Amino acid sequence: MRIISWNIQMGGGKRHRQIVDAVLSHDPDVMALSEFRANSGARLSSVFASNGWRYLQSTNPVGREHGLCVISRTPMVRGTRCVVPQESCLRWLEVEFPEYGFGVGVVHIPCSTQKRKSRMQDEPKARFWDAILRSAEGRLDERFLFIGDFNTGAHGVDEQGKTFVCAEHFAKLSSLRWTDAWRQHNPDTTEWTWYSRRKGGVRGNGFRLDHAFATPTLKPRLSACRYSHEERERGASDHSVLVLDVE
Repeated sequence: MRIISWNIQMGGGKRHRQIVDAVLSHDPDVMALSEFRANSGARLSSVFASNGWRYLQSTNPVGREHGLCVISRTPMVRGTRCVVPQESCLRWLEVEFPEYGFGVGVVHIPCSTQKRKSRMQDEPKARFWDAILRSAEGRLDERFLFIGDFNTGAHGVDEQGKTFVCAEHFAKLSSLRWTDAWRQHNPDTTEWTWYSRRKGGVRGNGFRLDHAFATPTLKPRLSACRYSHEERERGASDHSVLVLDVE
């Protein structure tokens, strides 16, 4: 099966057609969308349903809230518990795919940088990561996948400098024997999935923010993982698409 993960940037808005065309081009069995919004999301999900993706679960954002959405060709079972702090429940969505034999936790980890004036502003991100790591320890014997916009990576590897907050949490996920799917298939490659913007709209530094991590029991089924940058380069979103194939 193929699953794509994509932050569609503020619900997609007028980029609706570009987003649909991009997803259709990858022909996934499952799509996990970040920054999903109620109104624009309803329009997107209607188009996808008419093209065979009939099953949908979301965190039910309201108005201009950013939520998560999973849309699938096959039935899925929604997880009943939010494993992250209540303040961030729109940023966690857990589903199980009986037909594929594994579960998925879609994440959109809060963004923060070391340039913040107050370390208190980084605490929601740290609390979210702490919850993810607790969940990761408890799921080692399950076939499970974390996927989404992590807003985190490794210093000097997934960014050119050392600006990531919670990079130590990111590293611990691997030390717990979870596999970074893209890094497994691209061990000596550097690719960025998002770029900062400088004054005047000039493109700034690149970062790898979008990830998929698998448990040891799911790892043997990861057959391919890549990024598609064309969508970001054409302005369909400010993030690249992560494409993961699971046997």
